[in-house]
This record gives sequence, structure tokens and C-alpha cells, in this order.
Amino acid sequence: MAQQVSPGESRNQITLDIGGMTCASCSLRVEKELNHLPGVGRAEVNLALEKANIVFNPDQVSPRQFVDAVNAIGYHVRLENYQLTVWGVDETPLRMKFEMTCLAIYGVYKVIVNVADSTATISLLQGVISIDDVVRTLQDHGFSVSLRNSQGKDPKEQERIRAFYRLLLSFSLTVPLWLIMLHMIVPIGPKWLGNTTWQFVLATIIQWGPGLTFIHRAYQNLRHGNANMDVLVAMGTLSAWGFSTVNWITHGPLFFDSSATLITLILLGKYLESVAKGRTSQAIADLLALRPEKASVRSPGQNAFEWRDIDQIQIGDEIQIRPGDKIPVDGIIREGQGLIDESLLTGEPEWQLRERGQCVMAGTIHQGERAFVMTAQKIGQDTVLAQIVRTVEDAQAGKAPIQRFADRISNVFVPTVMGLAVITFLMTGVLTREWSDALLHGVAVLVVACPCALGLATPTAVMVGSGVGARHGILYRNGEALERLSQVDHVALDKTGTLTAGRPQVIAILPVGRVKAEDVLYWAASVEKESNHPLSRAIVERAKEVAGSLEHVPAVDDIFTEPGKGMVAESSDGQGTVLVGNMTLLADYGVSLPGEWDQVPMESLMKRGATIVFVAVGGLVYGALAIADPIRDDARRTLRRLVKDGYRVSMLTGDRKISAQSVARSLGIRDVHAELSPVEKARLVELWQKFGAHVAMVGDGINDAPALAQAFVGIAVASGNDVVVHTADVTLVKPHIMTVWKALAIGQRTMRKIRQNLFWALGYNIIGIPLAAFGYISPALAGAAMAFSSVLVVTNSLTLRHMVIDEA
Repeated sequence: MAQQVSPGESRNQITLDIGGMTCASCSLRVEKELNHLPGVGRAEVNLALEKANIVFNPDQVSPRQFVDAVNAIGYHVRLENYQLTVWGVDETPLRMKFEMTCLAIYGVYKVIVNVADSTATISLLQGVISIDDVVRTLQDHGFSVSLRNSQGKDPKEQERIRAFYRLLLSFSLTVPLWLIMLHMIVPIGPKWLGNTTWQFVLATIIQWGPGLTFIHRAYQNLRHGNANMDVLVAMGTLSAWGFSTVNWITHGPLFFDSSATLITLILLGKYLESVAKGRTSQAIADLLALRPEKASVRSPGQNAFEWRDIDQIQIGDEIQIRPGDKIPVDGIIREGQGLIDESLLTGEPEWQLRERGQCVMAGTIHQGERAFVMTAQKIGQDTVLAQIVRTVEDAQAGKAPIQRFADRISNVFVPTVMGLAVITFLMTGVLTREWSDALLHGVAVLVVACPCALGLATPTAVMVGSGVGARHGILYRNGEALERLSQVDHVALDKTGTLTAGRPQVIAILPVGRVKAEDVLYWAASVEKESNHPLSRAIVERAKEVAGSLEHVPAVDDIFTEPGKGMVAESSDGQGTVLVGNMTLLADYGVSLPGEWDQVPMESLMKRGATIVFVAVGGLVYGALAIADPIRDDARRTLRRLVKDGYRVSMLTGDRKISAQSVARSLGIRDVHAELSPVEKARLVELWQKFGAHVAMVGDGINDAPALAQAFVGIAVASGNDVVVHTADVTLVKPHIMTVWKALAIGQRTMRKIRQNLFWALGYNIIGIPLAAFGYISPALAGAAMAFSSVLVVTNSLTLRHMVIDEA
């Protein structure tokens, strides 16, 4: 096997877009075939998304073998076909080298070179690699190539169009059949309607025209030892058509309208299902629509901006963002400021002011009145938007545990139905001696059964639920996370960065006597500006807010840190030693607090969890700063809602007990565990779970990583551009803690919808099959019921899109 050439890093996971699957039996067949290939660690097929997610060893198996295996069992992997213009490959050795290089690129399935017109047609695995990456890789290998044209329409859209035309043809030929049958009951209309030859001709065209797709797929499945919905439909319609053809020759009763109506109704159901399934992927389409096609770009060393495709943007390029523009990549504002609408990406309705040096994300919209210039930092698949899209796709492609139950049923469903149909035919024929009625009963049993609804019950709901979560800034790693959230009964939350903002702020300045508050702040900032400690940053930021800059702070020299105590410096104008730190630092330098200083406010602030930083100059205390991490605005409302909904709530933190208890009292949390190490947090979560609790741990995804991994569900509050926290099952894109409750609510409602779908799918078959066996449902009615059962399941899942999450 040729060594893979990849424009990125080596991979061991791939997602294939698969067509031709119609029910759970199909997806299980594909899954089984892929899992049997050597080198495949795990293959999961999602029927609703029509994708196969495969983890494999690239040294043992190649993506090309996956395509061949899927094609061999009667399904097909969707490919993207592009045409390249290629120069200089007229000679056979060069042409062969070009072909070998193409086939070695990860994601390329096939290439055909036409030397006569200097073109190459290349087939790519959809969603695995872009044609631009292929072109760049070929150019890097010394070939002169350029993109000539692409396939245009999306393969799924093309399939939907073909399904529509099959339905249109079948319906237009079935209507005359209905008129003929009406003429036989009520002799009105022209006499030629009574000619049975017309019935044979019309039904035959339908059976072997639009209906041929069922026969072909049934043959492919049976040839490889698999039975699916296509087998049931093909057997049912062929039985009705074949029996009617024999009777047409022998002048017996005809059922041509039954087979034609069956095919038409099933094609209608399949078309409606394809339309509905397309809507379940709307979340991905909405996210991708946030990405503009072009941007005004200036590369380093250039003077003027020029419009380019965003795929051509490189790291370091400067991009001009005008009012109303979508931001194309992640980066930092270089000139000006932006008023950024992040609502479509994070669910945050309020516009965010971003100034020079601050980050902006791809997919957000500039709503300010003036343009700004940004520098590209993350492009392509590295942007936050791309990470979100990948996370949503992974969630939709994964299987929820409850789906295994449906898969087990689907595995034996079709053979069981075929056996029941045969038993119905024989018993009805023997008991009634009406073999034509017996055949219709058997056909009705074959047709009324619908494994599609069973196979679509879980994945469609997971797709829609994860899409709703993405709109609210909630990313679910997989379907299992959604299911687990519905079982959570205990919510444990970290304090710093989760319940609090994670950014300490100066909440009070306490000067001594006649000393000005500004002087206390400026002396502290003069020393702390050299430190990156969170408390130091809080002091410096407050000084900038008050003075506008640090130009007015006193000059100091010889700054150094006293570990665990504070910082020390010497005043440049001879006023003496400057101390900024705790009481221990003051004591070490022989400085005591003035007796006339009212320390009651200070003691009150300390009880509220604030950290006190003293400021002394030349042996005299100038005052103190109270610094605290403010509680998030929506924390109280969130915790009230969690308690109201019956969740047990606990706080886990590594912070001091006095600070933790202060925050807990403010929020009404009774179960508080402070001064815990990351390992101790994980052990406490493990202990709760040993006593039967289903714990959702909420943290920032860094210090809380062990607890997040240990919890029944790990929920990470993302910070900055670190959107995908790999330890967590759920990631909250925006820092609002209310999204914790929203994530739980979406999980519960998605599982409720899955249970409704499974109840309908199983109940429909339990009721429908006996009614068909006893002749209460005709084959035509059975076809209509079968076709619309899967449509109903998908439509029921789609109602999740309109979910209203009441935060009151």
C-alpha cells in the first residue's frame, strides 16, 4: 500500500458519507462489514445522518478499502468529483507518477487522467479532504495543476431530486390505474378504461421503473446475506404484481392497483423522509452559513487590501472588517474596535465590545459603525467555528446507548416479518381456501412492517437535540452525553471560574486618614504591573480604569517578589521602600497598622471572602485594597432553578474555606467542600457515585479535569477560545452558568422524544402486523402506514427544534 500523503497530521479516524441505506438493518449491515475489516478498531453507522464513523489503524487498512467494502454490499460512499487542469503529464511515467501521488493523498478515492485535453477527474471522499488541499499537495509535489470545475450540487440534494422524479413518474402512472379501478366499480368514462391490458402496462412500468430501485437494493442485500426494508417492499410488490400478471393471462382477479399504489406511497414516504432528514442537519448548515466566502485581506508587506476567498487567508494576514461583515477567521484586533454579535455562535444575545488586542471569532458579525483591522491567528479547521461544527458532527454521528436496544430488535426484525408473512399466507389459504385473499394478507404483513421508524427513532432526535444545544452555546460530545444528562440527579460545581467570573476585581479601596484612594491604588499598581499574578492583574486593570493608563503611577525600582507574601520595590524619588502584600509582609519589614485606622470595613470584606492587599510606603501604611472574584450574574438564578427541578447541588473548590463559605452563603448552597486538590475533587465525586448518585461535574476543564473525567457527566465551562475541552462530555461555549441548566433540560427533552419515537415505532408494528395478518389492513393502506410511520418519527424529532427553554 502506498504511503499516505496528507496535508495535515496523520489520522486514524474517518467519517464516510453513505447512500442507499433505508432502515436500521442497512446501517447494521454496513457497520458489521466495516468492523470485520482488519485494522478497524470501531465503526459506527448513523442511519439518520447517513454517515459511518470509523476508527482504524492506517498501517493495516486504507480509506479506499472502506469504500470498496461498502460498495460490495450494495450501498455507496458519496464522492465529490472535481476536474483539474494538469500540465506536463503527457508522458506515461509522469502520468503514472501523478496518479500515484493523487491516490496516496488521504481522502482521494479515484483519479482518471485524460492526456488528450490535459485534465484529470478526481474523486474525493465527501467531508474528508477539500479539493483545495489536494491541489496544494499536488503543487507541493511539483505538479502544475489548477481547479477547473467542481460537481456543483450537493450529492444529498441530487439524491432528493432523483427521489422526487421517481415519485412524480410513479404517481402520474398510478392515477390512471385508480381511474380504471373506479370505472370497474362505477362504469363511467370511456370504454377503453375497462381494458385490463392498460392495467398490466401501467403497473408493469411502475414496478420495473420507479419500483426497480427497491428490487435492485433488495437483490444487493440478499446477495450479501442481509434482509432490510427493501426486501420486504420488493417481495410484497413483486408478489402482488406477479400474481396479478398470472391472473391477467388466465382472466382471474387483478391487484395491479395494489402493487402500483404501494410503490407510489412508499416513494412518497421516502421523499418526505429525505426532506425531513435534511432538516435535522440544519444546525450544521446554520453554523457553516456563518462563514463568509470572501474577505478584504492584506498580507504582510502589502499596502492595499484585496478581496480573497477565505480559504486563501494565511496566519498573520491583516483583514479589514466593515460594519455588517461576518468575521472570516479567528484573530486579534489590530486597529480600531468592534461591536461583535456572537449570538449565532454562542447564544449570547448582547453585543460584545472588543478593543485592540482582544480576540474575535470566525462566524461572528461586526455590528459597530466603523471598520476595524484584525490579524488572523487561527484559520481553516483551527477556528472556534470549525471546532464547534466538528463537535456537533461528532455528537450527531455517535450512538446513544438506548440505540443499541433498537439495533438488537432491528437485527431480527425483517427475518421475523418474512416468517410471519409466510405463516399468514399459508394459514389464511388453508382456512379460507381463498388463496388470492391469503396472498393479499401476506403482502400486507410484509409491507406494513417498518424497521425504518425503529432505526430513525434515536439518531434523528440526537441530531436535532445536539443542534438545539449548539444554538444555545452547548456542545455535546456524543449521543451518550445527551442520554446521561437525562439521568443526572446531583450537580457539583467548581467555584472559581464557574460560579464566579474567574477574574478577580478590586471591590474596595480603604485609605488611611487623609490619604487619597487613588494614591493607594497607584502605588500598588506601580509595583504590581511587573507581575502576572491574578491579584496583580486586578490591581493594574483597576488603575487603568481610573487613570486611563499607567503614566500617572509613581516610578519604582528594584522590584522583587517575596513568595507567599507580596512584592517589594524602592521608590525612585527617595520616598523609601514600597510594600504591596499581606500582613506577614508588613511584619517582616517592621511596619504596623495605624491605630486610628477604622478596620471594621476590612473585617467585613474578609468575611465575604475578599483578599486584603496592604500598601505601605516608607514605613507608613497608606491603605489597603480588597480584591474578590465576583459571582456570575446568573449564578443565583441558575442554582434556584436546579434546586426547584430536584437536583442536589454541591460546591467543590480548592479555594480557602472562608472564601468558599462566603460564596456558598450568597448563593444558598449548603453542601460546600473547600481546600480540595484536583485529585480530592475526583475522589469525592467517585464516593458520591458509589452511593448511587449520577453526578454532573461542572468546572473550567483545567484544574477540574480529573473530576470531570470521573463524573457521570463532565460539563466544562469554556474560557476564551478554548472551546473544545476534551475531558468533558459537554462544553459550554459561553460562560453563562445558566447554560448548565439548559444543557440538562435539552438532554431530558431529547430523551423524552427518543422514548416517544421508540414507543411509536414498536407500538405501530405490534398493532399493524396483526391487523394486516387478519385482513383488516389492505396492502395499499399498509403501504401508506409504513411510509408515513418513519415520516412521523422524524417529524416528531423535528419538534425539538422549536423547544422553548423557560429560564424563569
